[in-house]
Amino acid sequence: MRALSRNVKTTFLRCSFALLIAVLIVSAIQVHSAGPFSWDVTITEWIQRFDAGPIASYNKRMGVIGAAGILGIMIILWLWLKGWRAEAVSIGLVGIADLVNPLIREVVSRPRPTGELVTIYREPTDFSFPSGTAMHVLMFCGALIYFSGRVMRPGCLRTTLRILLGLWIPIMGIWVIYRGVHWPSDVLGGYVYGVFFLWAIIWVYQKYTRWRRAYPKDLIPGNALPPLMRPLTTIFRIVY
Repeated sequence: MRALSRNVKTTFLRCSFALLIAVLIVSAIQVHSAGPFSWDVTITEWIQRFDAGPIASYNKRMGVIGAAGILGIMIILWLWLKGWRAEAVSIGLVGIADLVNPLIREVVSRPRPTGELVTIYREPTDFSFPSGTAMHVLMFCGALIYFSGRVMRPGCLRTTLRILLGLWIPIMGIWVIYRGVHWPSDVLGGYVYGVFFLWAIIWVYQKYTRWRRAYPKDLIPGNALPPLMRPLTTIFRIVY
């Protein structure tokens, strides 16, 4: 019965993963070199009706560089020094996934919002889809939410942290729309791509931890890993 349940779960996960890949491809094709959808303009105009006061002129890409980057490095170092090396490396993989975003934007080549349609508080020079801010925040906050269950004890602190991280994801999406940096569909695309990369990071982490538990430190055969992960055996020995 357990074997049947495991097979059903595996099939479901594979189908979900295939569906997610299909959504990524279709969304990229749909917005390729395209202008905004009608609902993009409607939602952006509605969000920009609200007065953000002095912070409306804040000209930094919140959540991507600066404080967020320093915070990410501090968290990775803290986890590494505490002995949570696999978790530290997994969170570090978010930065690797971030490097893919500009490549995707170049391929899709969707124009940014223009001042003729909505208010622009900052003029970006690159392409728009998917939103790098939305993608990064979902991956980073999602990874912290997931790994907090591995390194923190249940309690008010962990629950509060997860709530704040969960709220930060939509807040940043709304912020870049308000600033006229991205269309709502760019933000949704960033979230979808973020889910894909976060899923991949967690999958690698889970595969690694199962493999690590199965062998002592002085016996780590690379052929015990899935084929795609075998080239990483040396790195895993360091992380072990």
